[in-house]
Amino acid sequence: MDYITGIETAFKTYIGEESITTLKNNITEKPMILIAGDQLTGKSTQAKRLADFFEGSFHSVGSLFREAAKKRGITVAEQARLLLVERGIDVEIDYKTCQVITGADIDSNLGVVEGRQPAYMGSFMASLGKINLVRLYLQCSIREQALRFLRREVGEEAYLAGKNQIPEKNYKNLESLNTEIERLDISQSDNLMSEFIENQSRDEDDRHRYSGLYGFDYGNLDGYDIVLNTNNKEPDNVFNEILEKLEEFGFRTN
Repeated sequence: MDYITGIETAFKTYIGEESITTLKNNITEKPMILIAGDQLTGKSTQAKRLADFFEGSFHSVGSLFREAAKKRGITVAEQARLLLVERGIDVEIDYKTCQVITGADIDSNLGVVEGRQPAYMGSFMASLGKINLVRLYLQCSIREQALRFLRREVGEEAYLAGKNQIPEKNYKNLESLNTEIERLDISQSDNLMSEFIENQSRDEDDRHRYSGLYGFDYGNLDGYDIVLNTNNKEPDNVFNEILEKLEEFGFRTN
């Protein structure tokens, strides 16, 4: 079963038989930029900047997740645990993502959606007739992710220490970098990466769950129109490169 069929089947099962027709009827011509990516590539930052630049609106799948938890009267952590046994939670959030992609409830003339799965939901919406979509993935190496984590959690000095002392090579996972981090002469090096590694593990769990539910891996770069490597690039440089790539792709905002 291809993932387009998988998504349609899940929506009809968990949302209702008329769910696909409703999405089709709500489709507008409003352009949509759909952003996913590796940890600490600045997805949210770049999505917000794009929304501001194009005078559009920013939408986060994470916010939809938090709203769903609030609606159920449970914490985000409790809802995350429920994902292991309740497939309907994922489908509800994905359907709401597709509703955003239709553009029907967006006041601005353009929407920017950031999250783990919006690009593949965009592909599904394209199969229903949605046009003027661009699917963007930001990626960086595991070493770069770790360095940015140091900058965020400890500060610039720790970031520079890591940049100078952590060997430049291809690390398979964050665990393989943990020893290098612990060797750094910084005050918080002990177990600093544990939370970050745990978050990466959750991401792997999510990818496995989506594969089982719909039949796609949102980490498969074949599902994106633009893949941008952000290694050793500051946010301003990344933003300017995104604009260049959007222009090359032929993305139109009006």
